[in-house]
Order: sequence, then C-alpha cells, then structure tokens
Amino acid sequence: MRILNLILSNIYLLIPLFLTILFTFISVLPFLPHELSNIAPLLGIITIIFWIVNKPDLMPWSSVLIIGIIYDVLSGLTLGISCFSLLLVRYIIIKSLFKFDGSSNLYTFIYTILGLFIWLIIIVIFRSLIQLEFFNYIDVVYQYLLSISISPIVIFINKYFLNQLKT
Repeated sequence: MRILNLILSNIYLLIPLFLTILFTFISVLPFLPHELSNIAPLLGIITIIFWIVNKPDLMPWSSVLIIGIIYDVLSGLTLGISCFSLLLVRYIIIKSLFKFDGSSNLYTFIYTILGLFIWLIIIVIFRSLIQLEFFNYIDVVYQYLLSISISPIVIFINKYFLNQLKT
C-alpha cells in the first residue's frame, strides 16, 4: 500500500511527458488533407520545448529520448533523427537559459521559436543526407510559420498545467 501511495503522490511528475505524447499524437493525426499533411504544426515539439524552458527537471533527457522515438515512429522518419535533434535542442536551450524569468510568456515564445528553428534545420539536414531525397523546402517554411502561429495557444494550454503543478 505504501508503494501505491508513493506512485500516486508522484504521478504529477509525469504530466509533462503525457501531455507531450498527447500533443505529438494530435500533430500526426490526419486532420488535414494528404497534400497538406507536410505542413502540419509541430504541437509535440512546441510542448517539449515549453517544458524544457519552464521546468527542465520535469523533462529530463530520458523523456526527450522517448518522445523523439515516438515522433520518429509516428511520422515515418528514420529512427533517431528526431531523438538527436530534440537532444540537441534541449542541450542548446539549457545552455542558453540564464537569468530567465519563467513566468514571462514572451521569453517562452522566443525560446519556442528558436527551438523549432533548430529542430527543423537538423531534420532537413538529416533527411537530405540520410534519406537522399529531395523535398520541397517551401513546405518546411510553411510548417515553421504555422507552428509559430499555433504556438501561443499550445503555450497557454501548457502554462495552465504548469500552474496546476505549482499549486
């Protein structure tokens, strides 16, 4: 009974992981027509960047690795591309976070834009090198712009859950 109480009392620590997995599933679901699925917003990536910026202790390296593998499997990328890019994004954001006010939505938005840019650049480079395929780079630009325009909504949803964790 003590172990069950310990698990239930610490279940809130898994909320960022479950929320990121949920947004990752939502971002790969076929809501858009097949022609527009290349520019679907990166909701899971926005969520993981939010938690890395605001509560890096609740989004450790292992969670980033798990989400990267899930994203690779769901989106059909070569296994390991998203893992590597998310680990690199986490490393860059953690190293650049100094004197950061976690309550500021503007700084969170700026770091989200930076993290999305780094993630997309790494994905484009690896897809070009590993898969040897030529794809439309305009789709990547539209996906980036669409993700930026959707990110305030995702940030406010995650901010709600962050505030619930603090209470």
